[in-house]
Amino acid sequence: MGTRLDFYIPGLDGPGGGPIIFSKRLKSELKKQGLSFSKDGHNIINIITGQYEEGKNNILRLDGLYLDSNDTIGDSNEMNKLIFKSYDQADHIIFQSVFSKLSYESFTGKIKPNSIIANGVPEIFFEDKAVSKPRGFDKVVIASAQWRRHKRLEEIIQAFNDEKLKNVALVILGLNEDGYGIRESENIFRIPTVEPDDLPQFYQMADAMIHIPWIDWCPNTVVEGLASRLPVLCSHNGGTKELVGKDGIILEIEEDYEIGSRINLYNPPDINIETVVQGVLDILDIPKIDTREDLKISNVANSYKRLFK
Repeated sequence: MGTRLDFYIPGLDGPGGGPIIFSKRLKSELKKQGLSFSKDGHNIINIITGQYEEGKNNILRLDGLYLDSNDTIGDSNEMNKLIFKSYDQADHIIFQSVFSKLSYESFTGKIKPNSIIANGVPEIFFEDKAVSKPRGFDKVVIASAQWRRHKRLEEIIQAFNDEKLKNVALVILGLNEDGYGIRESENIFRIPTVEPDDLPQFYQMADAMIHIPWIDWCPNTVVEGLASRLPVLCSHNGGTKELVGKDGIILEIEEDYEIGSRINLYNPPDINIETVVQGVLDILDIPKIDTREDLKISNVANSYKRLFK
């Protein structure tokens, strides 16, 4: 195969969401670094799975798998079929975490040539431009996601209803219906819709981030929070802890997930809310973290370029 540094990412006109947002950021940065973007590109980066072209470098960047044993949003086996087909066809796999890599190898029984490259974000996430904190609160914790039950928004709200956190504001970003059935104290603020370019000023207003799903692979929101120098409070299952590393606190709030197993994803295990409350108090004792150069989209794009070569 040739090594021309041109590329194409199919599926950019698909529905929005984390993969599409990252795809557009990557495309923009690679073009800025002088690569040509064309349907004839020799390097095909599949981020939305399903396209394969003979005679080209087919690079598949993978999110997670469908693990739900209850098939709540559809038949998990059927939804995984296209992903596994793309996995089989690809010349090289880009995983976002070791957890993701081990999961695919466990489910497929196959080891493919691969790299581990986390997502990155534009320079605006590293700038110091913050909106004002909610009036009356010196400390702010941010929670951001495309909220579904396994993300545990209800449990986060329960924690911030605790008297120990009454002087800490929780700012919730993202559309959701989760958690509306429980009481919300006056320190909880919801901002359902934020344009991607406006996100940095909300992250930079906060002092810490909380992200405690049952399972997550390599969440964009945590990348954005870390890029904004926020220490992150996260759960120990999944790939999030690999992103966070020393830049936060990793809570063991449930049993260990067995890699390669199906789980009742949308009915996550009960957790001790007091443990979460103490975790929030502890994370607020950590100052803003050092700049995460590895999460700059320019450095992530360089990793993709090295792979092309």
